[in-house]
Amino acid sequence: MTKYFSFIAIIALRIFFHPGYSESAKIPFTSTDTTLHYIKQTAGLLNVNATIIKNKVILNWIVTDNETADMLEVEKSFDGKSFHLAAIVFGTDNAKEASYQYFEKLKKKKTFYRIKLINKNKEIGYSPLLEVNLKA
Repeated sequence: MTKYFSFIAIIALRIFFHPGYSESAKIPFTSTDTTLHYIKQTAGLLNVNATIIKNKVILNWIVTDNETADMLEVEKSFDGKSFHLAAIVFGTDNAKEASYQYFEKLKKKKTFYRIKLINKNKEIGYSPLLEVNLKA
């Protein structure tokens, strides 16, 4: 009998305190705002630099909004005009900023590098050109 009475009391309280009975109450997980809001967030390149150590070039760069970066392509050129792919670096899912590095042995005295950033939404961005000169 006590279980039956408790059950009836709980149902009565739920009906009495139901949000629909209050004029100012809102049903949970609903909103009267029907405007859709899109946040466009794309990764960007920051602090791209090159150093030479023992005939090797080391490229370092930082990617902002890293979680939106899909992949990075390291491109190189010997004339600064026609570039070809040197390496592919896949982005991580780390939030905020992430540091990346690429290195290779220099084969010519003058080489140009740039980083091509491809976001998950397929937007593409390029770093400034980096000119690397190997001293004789």
